[in-house]
Amino acid sequence: MNSTEGNHGPTLVIPAPGGPPPPERADAWSRPGARRKAQQTFRPRRTIPGVLVAAIVAAAGIIGCIWAASAALGHPLWNVPHSDFAGPMQSTVHWSGTGTLAVASAVAFVGFVLILIAVVPGRTRAVPLASGDDSVVIGVPRRSLRRSLTWLVQDVPGVDKAKVRARRRTVKVRATTRLRDTGDLQEQVRATVQERLRALDPLLPMQVKAKLRVKEG
Repeated sequence: MNSTEGNHGPTLVIPAPGGPPPPERADAWSRPGARRKAQQTFRPRRTIPGVLVAAIVAAAGIIGCIWAASAALGHPLWNVPHSDFAGPMQSTVHWSGTGTLAVASAVAFVGFVLILIAVVPGRTRAVPLASGDDSVVIGVPRRSLRRSLTWLVQDVPGVDKAKVRARRRTVKVRATTRLRDTGDLQEQVRATVQERLRALDPLLPMQVKAKLRVKEG
């Protein structure tokens, strides 16, 4: 695969088929575990949110354990007077009030979302491709795949404009033509994209859906 750089940043150019056939995929890629591991390789780990959440939770837990242990022994390390802690709110805010419970629920929900962001990896940024060696994981960035497939569809005779969206298991193509008699142009577009994907050999099969729109004028 080649890489070129234009006005919109680096773009991966997928070579057209016609050269030597790609190596047969390793037998390990037929197992779900190997495919899952390859997908996880290209998922962002969100290290910074994970470290921040872990540090806050760990600090709160350590402080809470220290205070609870000292209080259980009858010698708390520090006292938190209720009146000083509540301040002026103690006469106007009730802990059982609807507003207080709503704010507490919102804070708890935000904390839960932050924990999920830290724990759950981000969306896969590349499409894993099969290779002849199960120890070698390769992939093509989704953005580059969309651009290359868009250029490929626009080179189909009769197509004026194209837009491609690459999902996890689906590639959606929307092509525009000025031809009044489109014939089997829609099937040609779908077959062209399907042939390129077959040459790339993604680990998870990708279904191609093509839609053709006739532009007036």
